[in-house]
Amino acid sequence: VRRRGAFAWALVRALKAKGVPVAGLDRIVLTDQPAVQDLVALGDALLLPSDDLTFGCLLTSPLGGLSDDDLMDLAIGREGSLWDALRDRADERPAWRAAADFFVRLLARVDYVSPYALFAEALGPLGGRARLFARLGPEAAEPVDELLNAALTYAGRHPPSLQGFLQWLRRSGAEVKRDAESAGNLVRIMTVHGAKGLQAPLVIVPDTAALPNDDKTIVWALDEATGIEVPLWEPRKEFRCKALDRLRADGRQRQMEEHNRLLYVALTRAEDRLLICGWQGHHKPKDECWHNLVSRGVQALSPEQEPFGLWEGDVTFLRSEQSLPAGATVRVAAAEAGGAMPEWAGSAPAWMPAPPPPEPPRPMPLAPSRPEGVELGSVPAAESPLADRGGGDRFRRGQLIHSLLQHLPSVPADERWEAAVRFLDRPGQGLLADQAEQVADEVLAVMAHPDLAPLFGGESRAEVPLTGVVGDAVVGGLVDRLVVLPDRVLVADFKTNRRPPGRVEDTPVLYLRQMASYRAVLRAIFPDRAVLCALIWTREARVAILPDEMLDSHDPGHAKDAA
Repeated sequence: VRRRGAFAWALVRALKAKGVPVAGLDRIVLTDQPAVQDLVALGDALLLPSDDLTFGCLLTSPLGGLSDDDLMDLAIGREGSLWDALRDRADERPAWRAAADFFVRLLARVDYVSPYALFAEALGPLGGRARLFARLGPEAAEPVDELLNAALTYAGRHPPSLQGFLQWLRRSGAEVKRDAESAGNLVRIMTVHGAKGLQAPLVIVPDTAALPNDDKTIVWALDEATGIEVPLWEPRKEFRCKALDRLRADGRQRQMEEHNRLLYVALTRAEDRLLICGWQGHHKPKDECWHNLVSRGVQALSPEQEPFGLWEGDVTFLRSEQSLPAGATVRVAAAEAGGAMPEWAGSAPAWMPAPPPPEPPRPMPLAPSRPEGVELGSVPAAESPLADRGGGDRFRRGQLIHSLLQHLPSVPADERWEAAVRFLDRPGQGLLADQAEQVADEVLAVMAHPDLAPLFGGESRAEVPLTGVVGDAVVGGLVDRLVVLPDRVLVADFKTNRRPPGRVEDTPVLYLRQMASYRAVLRAIFPDRAVLCALIWTREARVAILPDEMLDSHDPGHAKDAA
């Protein structure tokens, strides 16, 4: 079926009425099952016996065992509660005595045992399971067992209180998924989505005349300025406009495409026979429904037709041979018809297999920000966060520049300076009164650098994870700034709280190896584009472009090769 609904439940009831063994729906809500509802009514009645409505539901359930006539004779004209009437008149009829004994036995234990123990006693020694199966059939077994499992789960997480368990069960909306492969020789009823990956000799698709509902009052649209989807509310038709109609039409098209993909799933589950049926209400099925789509496809294949027999109309069908005719033989390719046996299989007469080829060395992980070979050189000294308090906190200054370089590219170009100054002027940023504009000027100067301007454009990205295999090393790191252009790739790494070297040639070896690792991965991803690497020292908002000749000797694994 397309979905679990009233039609699916009607189908289950009709199959049971015809005596067809059926496993029921593939997914059930536990509290919707009749057997579970009877047991929940038992729990409610034990908690409050004076609730006549709940107690009456219990008495007419399989657990109570009374007929409607028995209940009416007991209830009409009584004085007091229904439970008092049953207790006082239990000896008048055997059915009343059995119901009273059943309830009294459990009422004496409800305050002293866990919910699991209480329901287990009601179902086992007191015969409740047998009575449920006698009226509801064997399909009640799974919901009953799942209720007991839920009681065990509740006892492991909460104090074993019957009232707490019933409240927890109702609020949890516990859903049980049946194992489709364990249905045995039974009819399995499931949604098309739930049938993915399964097959059966005979598949029936009975629910093909309806279309997905399209009555949503909220349409989601992509805001091009922010890249975020926002909801548009249309409470009535009077609020519609062309833009909203276009968005709704696009959404409906995507919905129908997914709907038709499910049709493909439904048509490919059958091994031998596939039956396509349809039921309709008062409205004629639309052309886009599954039934009409399949009908048009079958008509194009010159099908056969014959009277259906059960009601007016014809059945249209296609046949294809699924087995070989009697006496036919299957050709089996001779072994000698193929080529030579592979080397690993060996050869006559000993047929000793050849040893497998040696495995390649396992790639070693390499984090570019922590490259191996620390003995190759030191990094610039770090600034103390407590230094230079008289001229402002330069450690905090570098962090602010780092943040601006990361986030300002998402701000329109003509608004970046004002946005930077507003950010720097916030209380607690640690800058002196006259430093906000100076820092904003430095940051915008970096962003306007002729070689790095695209790196801070609309197509660039911040904090980009980068992973790849270069030689025998697995390189993995987080790039501060990256942009992929048609002819080149720009990558930059920010260095905060470090004194920048006076010349590019004095860049520490560890930083050169880090950028060389990024360059090697990007060259493997974009072999037809040049890769330009840069270091941005946020302490002084200085840019250092790293020439290729400086990085060539620092690719991953170079130090080991040199050794």
